[in-house]
Amino acid sequence: MAYWKENFLEIVLEDENAFRDKYLILGFHGIGNIGHLSVRYIIEGAKKKGTCRKIGYIIGRMMPPFVEVIDGGLFGVPYEFYHVGNAILLLIRIQPTLDEQSILADVVTKYAKEKGIKGIILTGGIDISVFKTPEEIPDVVFVVNRKFKEFMNEDPWNTLKPAPKEILVSGGVALFLAYATHYDIPAIALFAPTEKGIINFRSSLMLSKKIVDLLHLPVDISEIEKKLRKFEEEMLRRAQEQMRGISEALEEEWRKRETTEDFSTFT
Repeated sequence: MAYWKENFLEIVLEDENAFRDKYLILGFHGIGNIGHLSVRYIIEGAKKKGTCRKIGYIIGRMMPPFVEVIDGGLFGVPYEFYHVGNAILLLIRIQPTLDEQSILADVVTKYAKEKGIKGIILTGGIDISVFKTPEEIPDVVFVVNRKFKEFMNEDPWNTLKPAPKEILVSGGVALFLAYATHYDIPAIALFAPTEKGIINFRSSLMLSKKIVDLLHLPVDISEIEKKLRKFEEEMLRRAQEQMRGISEALEEEWRKRETTEDFSTFT
């Protein structure tokens, strides 16, 4: 086991060379919950294919006081590392406080730099209101530092579109971009368009598929797509039933009013 302890955080990994020549992928919950879900979907898809392995975790005095119950009564701690192909994924199960996000960004990027990381890929959502028309909304937009910009002329990175000028990137993604740049690590943030105030499963899945394609990760997301399609169909069915119920109630109310009005004309 390899240990790295600094600034109230301890990184625990099976292999101290696990990061070498890999991409580190992570996302916070944020708008649409896309950052968190896109990373979770990649891990779940890799587990389905048998190409995912948990290799470590982060423990700290400021981490959220929760664990997530998973299969068979086991649990996952707030921050866990998984190895999939040429990537290390940091699954942030529970959203950290803003103070700890800053510490995480500092410690993890510094550790990644020392251990020979190839680059950092951050995930999140972008409010669709920043685009002028629906036709202008792309599947994914990026924000990148100059070090990663060197990759952007290469296929398939050159297929991506930049984020609109003058928008603000906030939270953990912004902190990781800043610290990665400080430690001279190539870093890119990929954002999928979404509305505010919802959990956007569809955009999260789309972003996870984009990352799988970009890095050629050994991941099978078809089962997640089937579950999402079934969920969306069920939500549509419930919405249609609700609208039908409302329509029937309105019709009944109008019938009652008409009967009352007709009766009153004869009295």
